[in-house]
Amino acid sequence: MSEGRYNIPKQYKVDKGMPLDVLFQKIDNLKCRRIFEAEIESVEWSYHLVDKEGVKDMKALVREQGLSVFEVNLRHRIAPDLLTEIFAGLLQRPILMVYLCDGELSMGTYIPVGKSGRTCSTEFYPYDADRMIELLDYDMDSGSTTQQIHKRIYATLCQQRRMILIEKAFERLNKESEKETFAYEFSLENLDRIRADADFVQSQLRVV
Repeated sequence: MSEGRYNIPKQYKVDKGMPLDVLFQKIDNLKCRRIFEAEIESVEWSYHLVDKEGVKDMKALVREQGLSVFEVNLRHRIAPDLLTEIFAGLLQRPILMVYLCDGELSMGTYIPVGKSGRTCSTEFYPYDADRMIELLDYDMDSGSTTQQIHKRIYATLCQQRRMILIEKAFERLNKESEKETFAYEFSLENLDRIRADADFVQSQLRVV
């Protein structure tokens, strides 16, 4: 059974706060280090998914190869792509990052492949704190290895990222269309008509 805000079985729960000072000292880029030190409030190692069954000791659990889930609380937004890229370099393991900031949520993941690896992050979107964050799909993930689950999560996040970007672009397009309509309605030609109507009304008032 799951426990807490994620739909992950409690046998994989870690709940270990990460020492930020030690972690951020590993960031080579000084500007990135200052950004992380100023804007990241906490980093918690929440879960560690492994293929081995019956691991009861947390220390033994984290020594197994698997997918680590980290929760990051932010004071202000940082670009999710940058967050995931830096954390991938710091942690150097298969990771799923959950970024929380001011009622919004973003996710990022990293799959090590050779020296580079693959990352994908979603944009921030509104997050309902009363709802469980569903990282696992029990229908699709049933019988899958941790590596296969990670690949499925990666594909899901890539699809979510695409849909969010499309929605934001479409919203921006609608706003631009509204501006163009507004500009047309208040064009010089219409303004001249408005002035003429106003002059007519004023002349009628003077007659009365």
